[in-house]
Amino acid sequence: MQQDQQLERAARDRLDQAVVNIELTLISIIQGLALAVLAGAAVQPILQLQWQAWPYIFAGLLVVLIFWSRALVHTLSFIRWPLEFGHTFAYFGATLVEAVALTQVAQPAHWFALNALYALAVWGLYAWDLRVVLRDPRPAAHDAERALREDIVRDQRINIRFMMPAAVAFQALSWWLVQRFPQAMIERGGHLLLIGLTLAFSLHYLVGGVRLLRRRQHSLLARAAH
Repeated sequence: MQQDQQLERAARDRLDQAVVNIELTLISIIQGLALAVLAGAAVQPILQLQWQAWPYIFAGLLVVLIFWSRALVHTLSFIRWPLEFGHTFAYFGATLVEAVALTQVAQPAHWFALNALYALAVWGLYAWDLRVVLRDPRPAAHDAERALREDIVRDQRINIRFMMPAAVAFQALSWWLVQRFPQAMIERGGHLLLIGLTLAFSLHYLVGGVRLLRRRQHSLLARAAH
């Protein structure tokens, strides 16, 4: 009986690693494609010195880095066997919206509208991720894994309740301002304040993702050691 349990655990560990490798490969590929879309959209604004589009290009780069880094942290933290197809398919849908938004670096109104939709898609991803974590039937094997699960749930809920709703609301409000007051927002450069605030939030959120992985390093290592 004990030998059968050990064999089953070894098989599950191999499947867990296979699923992690699939997710990491997928994340890198789809965000590589998103980066390629951004590079194509950035060529003319950079060559023609359309400097007002440059903050949007930088913001687009941050969008790619945030998606890649957060998805990486999520995969290492709680993605296991069996493969969650709905979660994986949602990555493709969110990336499609992201890629379309990245083509609009020279069109502020389109940029903010599409990024509001993208933030909404990411909000849905966080909700789906929390569902995956909470329905995992495997009990925590030790204190480090228990602490890791608590940290995952806490971070997911912060994003679901505060960060993503704020992002959706800000991007939607920015779109409305650009549409409602085109003279002030476009002709007088008011949109630069909006994209500047977007850059500040994005940088803060990117740094938060780096800190998140650092905070979980011990728990992830302890889980892998058992």
